[in-house]
Amino acid sequence: MDKYSNTKEFFSKNSENYAKSQSHAKDRDLDILMEMLSPQAGMIGLDAATGSGFTAIRLAKKIEKVYALDMVDNMLLETAKLAEENGLHNVFPVKGYVDSMPFENEKFDIVTCRRAAHHFDDKDEFASEAFRVLKANGMIGIDDMTVPDSIINDLNEVERIRDSSHMYAASTDGWIRILSRAGFTGLKYKVYSRRVSFEQWLYPVEIDSPEGKKSLEYFQNARDEFLSGIQWDGNSFQKSWAVITGVKQIQ
Repeated sequence: MDKYSNTKEFFSKNSENYAKSQSHAKDRDLDILMEMLSPQAGMIGLDAATGSGFTAIRLAKKIEKVYALDMVDNMLLETAKLAEENGLHNVFPVKGYVDSMPFENEKFDIVTCRRAAHHFDDKDEFASEAFRVLKANGMIGIDDMTVPDSIINDLNEVERIRDSSHMYAASTDGWIRILSRAGFTGLKYKVYSRRVSFEQWLYPVEIDSPEGKKSLEYFQNARDEFLSGIQWDGNSFQKSWAVITGVKQIQ
């Protein structure tokens, strides 16, 4: 059985909704990711698990070319559509998996992965693949949902109720361990947080769906430490994203 069958099903069904997501398109974490990576003209980039292609498009406006990797056909179609809408001809959608990337060694100057890594069951394999396809002194940039180690299990539990394709999100400490094991150095991170309503967090899942109802019930009965950590007020909470960069430094 395909270990990513749930993910493919969820994103095939919701590809158009994600393409309309203003949070994915314009949230501040994307700006932070670009600032930390500082992409330059002439570079070649890879956006892993590109989804609707928002990160790939932002990169493509700054560098020579971007390969947009995803395993879901509908998402690659949305990426191609977005590139065309932006008048870009340097975005190349590629079907493939993040844990076995269809690229030769040392091809890219930058590898990005934004708001997708919580769907990876083996983040170490992804990090190793990213390290392999990066050139010497190339940079990786990860951007994904996070909370501290003490409440990460709670976050993952409710995220799985909302979306069964959710594998697990990692804390900033967790990401530093993962990227260090892969060989990355010079690790830096910033955390971006903003308040979201329950309905905004749930999107594109419907509020009156079984998943929506069970998710709300989870928040209403969750541990005090979790609710306090995310500043839950009964209808909204502080959602956080960790933006982490590292360098492939060859001795």
